[in-house]
Parts: sequence; C-alpha cells; structure tokens
Amino acid sequence: MTTTLKAKQRHRRRRRAVAYVAIAAGWAASIWVSQLIVAPPWLHAVALFVHLASLIVGFGAVLMVEWYGVLWITEWRSVRDLRQVDLTLKLPIWAGLIGLLASGALLHPDLSSPATLVKLAAVLVLSLNGVALTRWTMYFARFPRKMRFAALPKRARVRFIGSAVVSQVAWWTAVIIGMVNSTS
Repeated sequence: MTTTLKAKQRHRRRRRAVAYVAIAAGWAASIWVSQLIVAPPWLHAVALFVHLASLIVGFGAVLMVEWYGVLWITEWRSVRDLRQVDLTLKLPIWAGLIGLLASGALLHPDLSSPATLVKLAAVLVLSLNGVALTRWTMYFARFPRKMRFAALPKRARVRFIGSAVVSQVAWWTAVIIGMVNSTS
C-alpha cells in the first residue's frame, strides 16, 4: 500500500471520528436543551411541524437509498446507481437529521419514560450508523460500475446488510415510539 493511500485512509478515519464526536455532541446538546427550555404552545407547534417535516425528508431519503441497496443486491440496479442515489440524497438525510435534533430540543421529551429513552438511543444509533455508512460510499467508489453484490467478499456483504438492518430498526423504533408518545 502506498504512503499516499495510507495517508488518505488516516485522513478519512480522522474525519469519521470527528463526525462521530460531532453527532454525539449534537445529540447530547439537543437533549440537554430540551430539559432547559419549555417552549410556549405556539413554538411547540412550530417545532412539532419542523420535527415531522424533518422526519419525512430524512427518513424518506434513507428509505430511497436503502431501496436502491436492495435493488443492487437483487441485481435490478448497478452499484453506480446506488452510489449516485447515495450521493444525491446525502444532503436531505443529514438536513433531516439535524432538523430532528434541533426541533426535538423544543419538544421537551419526558426523560423519565423508558420508551422515550429507547427512542433517544435509537436516534443516536441511527445517527452514528449514518456516519459509519459514509465508509460504504468510499468503498463503492472503487468498484467497476457493473460490480455485482454477489462478487463482494462475504464479510463486506454481511457488513453492508448489517448496516442497513441497523439503520431500519433504529429509524422505525424512533418513528413508532415518537408516534405512540405523541398520541398518548
């Protein structure tokens, strides 16, 4: 392995480490602020609207990327298609997530509720998993445009599918608990 390639890999690892810390800090700050501020009813209504809009944007984009992952696995799409969708939808995914954290800070979640704590943990997991998934974008960039999923090493296939499963479980956990909390 060349020195330049090693330096690029170290740089990418450092950037991911910084992203992990930034995500965890943003998540913690959102929870901290949520306990300091009790928004007046009008601001709570605005925050709830922003929260739902951010969910639609962020989770909708995640669903599309993961749908293209399924299409690649089943050989209905190429890895190039998956990479293009991933690159295209990266901004809405992260904008949605940031919107969820910012608006969630004004929704005053009940931290004494075990369900709320599970939801908050799911949000942290899906956020950190999102950072981890950025590694796949770089991995896919090295593939020929017609690379088949079945041609990947078994370990890479298992990790790819595992990351997608973690993403879906965490997102759906947060969505379902959020819906139940808001209707009870």
